[in-house]
Amino acid sequence: MNKRIKQNLKSLKDYLKIFILIFRKSNYDSKVFCIGYNKTGTTSLGRSLKMLGYKNSSFNKIVWKKYYLNNRIDKVLKYTAKFDSLDDLPWLKEEMIPILDEKFPNSKFIYLIREEEAWKKSLNNWSYKKFEKHPDLEKSLEEYKSHKDFVLDYFKKRSEEDFIILDIKDPEGFKKLGLFLGKTTSRDDFPHFNKGN
Repeated sequence: MNKRIKQNLKSLKDYLKIFILIFRKSNYDSKVFCIGYNKTGTTSLGRSLKMLGYKNSSFNKIVWKKYYLNNRIDKVLKYTAKFDSLDDLPWLKEEMIPILDEKFPNSKFIYLIREEEAWKKSLNNWSYKKFEKHPDLEKSLEEYKSHKDFVLDYFKKRSEEDFIILDIKDPEGFKKLGLFLGKTTSRDDFPHFNKGN
């Protein structure tokens, strides 16, 4: 199957997901947001949230391109209201975090950390696989650090009940996630999804 057909099928799936959501009830109560930067394990965390029983949404091209990039934040929020938990773009964006915090009161926020060299390697591999080019790793690292500084400053006075920092590589990370969310689990470590080369 060629690349163009694959992309068209993926876009069709995204549109179908949006269409199906029309019939799902909107809920502006608390959510669980993964606000870790890209390539810190957001996919693994999103799948973990599903394992714990959450209706989770990860990156959706329509939400990103048609809503967020066109400044249709109302549409992003309407989509968000259809889920229990969300990870990846656009929810991790710095300007989105205060909006999500206000619109979905008493939400829980999960920030993922990753060792910098491992993060750069993952970003480099992903970028080459997806776009067949290497990113400017130093510039990307500055963006990663800026995002981290923003998140840590924004949540510095928050309680441990609504903000946690996790590492996907932590051998007890999944158990910590369960405790944070009030879920019991027999598993200790995170499952690993979206492994790079």
